[in-house]
Amino acid sequence: MPDTITLLGTPIAFDGALLFLWFIIFVAGIIRGFTGFGSALIAVPTLAYLYGPAAAVVIEVLIEIPVVLYLLPAAIRAAHRPTILPMLAMFLLCVPLGAGLLTLIDPKPMKIALSLIVLIAVILLIKQSRLANLMTPRTTLLAGALAGTSQGLTAIASPIFAVAMIARNDTATTTRANIILLAGALILLSLTSYIFLGLATASVFAHALLAAPALILGVITGTHLFKRFAHLNLRPVFLILITAIALATLAQALT
Repeated sequence: MPDTITLLGTPIAFDGALLFLWFIIFVAGIIRGFTGFGSALIAVPTLAYLYGPAAAVVIEVLIEIPVVLYLLPAAIRAAHRPTILPMLAMFLLCVPLGAGLLTLIDPKPMKIALSLIVLIAVILLIKQSRLANLMTPRTTLLAGALAGTSQGLTAIASPIFAVAMIARNDTATTTRANIILLAGALILLSLTSYIFLGLATASVFAHALLAAPALILGVITGTHLFKRFAHLNLRPVFLILITAIALATLAQALT
């Protein structure tokens, strides 16, 4: 194997950093396949360290495209459409807004605020077994607006809409399907926005092509694990993951 290859006119070195990136993205894929969300929080910090924050956000969105195509058919059958449609409407409005902000402001304040909101929501979910009565049309729209803006700006939005879906106390299969559909919509809207803003360059596409197979392999692994354990109560697993994501995001934003 050569030390360096050229992909889409971009030279890419095969070194320890690339191997580490593949491993991190593979782990992120396992979590994405199992729960339907969470990969961006693991992948984006490593991508940002290697390629810079703006490129990291776009690369993360690009490598999610084949994942969305893989997970979407089953999710469409199992999802509860009346639950997700209001959030999808807000995504259409707010993802382009967040993507535009990515070219103008530092995303750190958004990450800090998002993390604190998620941690408060998780505490409420732990203290009460059911918070579906709080998911009024108004709060659902608010959660969709916050998630959409954060997705465009940071590529990290899943904790917000995942908390909203878990609060409904649906089955693990329905909850995961709702989350997958919402995540897929965010990915597609983000990609459209980034292309329009000129952020999806040839170099970004090259690095995404190199990283995508690791994520796909991880997602396939995680999906098989979910099918094996879907009969269990996975609510605690989802809440632990969301808490870890929020804490990791907060720690990264404060450093």
